[in-house]
Amino acid sequence: MAGLLTYFHPESLPGEAVSPPVAKGVIGMLLKFYSSVDCPGFPPGSLLICLHEQEFYRTYFDRKSNKKFATLHYFQHICTINKNKNKMTYPISFVSLGPGEPELITVKGLRQLQKADIIYCPATRNRQGEILSRAADIIRALEINETAIRCFMLPMSKDRTEAWKAYDALYNEAAANYAEGRQIVIVAEGDAGFYSSIQYIYDKFIETGIDVQRIAGIPAFIAAGALAGLHIVKQEEQIIVIPGTPSAEELSEKINAGYVIVIMKLSQCVEAVHACIRKHPQTQFHYFENVGTDKEYYTSDRQIIAEKSFPYFSLMIIQ
Repeated sequence: MAGLLTYFHPESLPGEAVSPPVAKGVIGMLLKFYSSVDCPGFPPGSLLICLHEQEFYRTYFDRKSNKKFATLHYFQHICTINKNKNKMTYPISFVSLGPGEPELITVKGLRQLQKADIIYCPATRNRQGEILSRAADIIRALEINETAIRCFMLPMSKDRTEAWKAYDALYNEAAANYAEGRQIVIVAEGDAGFYSSIQYIYDKFIETGIDVQRIAGIPAFIAAGALAGLHIVKQEEQIIVIPGTPSAEELSEKINAGYVIVIMKLSQCVEAVHACIRKHPQTQFHYFENVGTDKEYYTSDRQIIAEKSFPYFSLMIIQ
């Protein structure tokens, strides 16, 4: 429950405007209540001061001593005026879509999509400026209401600055819709907790006290193993899953140590893989791309792999 919260706007209290310097100091007994607000996750005893139109600062007080015992923190779009006070809120659901084949989504994930008022899907633009979203395509194939789908642009670059900005904007919009009582779903391909940058916004909701839940999905390498009929690990074998960052030497060390190796984001280590194929003739290299789509491809032919460039949606299992 939200507890006691008080809302002030500097322009709403003539002669008694609350300035940022005052807010950043020790706040004593506030002068008067202006209007109540609800903020998800604020414990009893919280006092809220609005300094600007969309900026909120909070601090906690010990009710007995009236002393501050936590520092001020900054939030955006997590509070709503009391007109929404009686609205029911639902946890924001992070639904994992699986590797790409619509039928590989879990029943639980499908049910959550069917109930959603808004489904946020990551999207990119191609060189022609067209919006592409594999996640949205999966949802359409599941015959989910098209009007619920909202794509957000997620820049694909090693420099994640723009991606974090996109996630911050998504956080603000989703939090506002959450406060309005809408059922919100944010989707991710594969599993939302496995090499997924969507975890950034999940953690941000947790930090601001917004209820979330995550629904598991099938990772791409598990679907790849099924595609090739592989017994990925057996008996006492050990498996490691790594991103496409190893050098040829680092990858060779792992092969010599006897691990079963899964490399995600394979396009980042093309030369290292090619070098290890030449160096380890007894090792099995299983190459996959676009698993779970109509463009899926698999080969274990060493010569083909050694001459191939790897697209973004590719992975490898080394045994």
